Amino acid sequence: MATNKSQSASQVYLLAYNTICAGLWLYVLLGTAAALIFSPDISAVYASLEPWTRCVQTLAVAEIMHAASGLIRSPVFTTFTQVFARSVQVWGVNYAFPDTTGPSLAYPAMLLAWATADTIRYSYFAIALAGYPVPRALKWLRYSLFMILYPIGISSEWWLMLQATKVTENMPLAALYAFFLGLYLPGSVMMYSYMFKQRRKVLARE
Repeated sequence: MATNKSQSASQVYLLAYNTICAGLWLYVLLGTAAALIFSPDISAVYASLEPWTRCVQTLAVAEIMHAASGLIRSPVFTTFTQVFARSVQVWGVNYAFPDTTGPSLAYPAMLLAWATADTIRYSYFAIALAGYPVPRALKWLRYSLFMILYPIGISSEWWLMLQATKVTENMPLAALYAFFLGLYLPGSVMMYSYMFKQRRKVLARE
């Protein structure tokens, strides 16, 4: 009986978590699109959405604990790698270097890629946790769009970090970021391999 209650509580928590994250990323997605359409200044995206993006991405740190505790079935190392890389990006690059991040087209490109992928991902999990069948179209998008969105997001992250490395006067920080920049290629291969494996597994059931 206690186990059933524990599972129920975990499911309610995960449903709430995924629903909130889906809503926040949808806000970032629509806000980015609106800023690009209605503002002539590219920096408007950064001014209006950087705090929101930093907030929702920081919230994702919980997913490392979810994976480590067995609450979700995602591999701990893969989850840690993605969350850590994005956390460094939002705090150590985007927030810390507004003068290079704000005016760059790479920033809204990154937000569009992140927000599209995560709105779909969290919506997918929320629907499944609510006990409803996930629409086939949403499932296909979840396991297919990464082929387009990952290169956009990863290359935008890399470019913004490179620009930060060029302007910082902190040499240890510049050296650390140069090291991170070198990790993007093997990290990208790892993430792509994982997602293609998941795609074959999930879509093969259709």
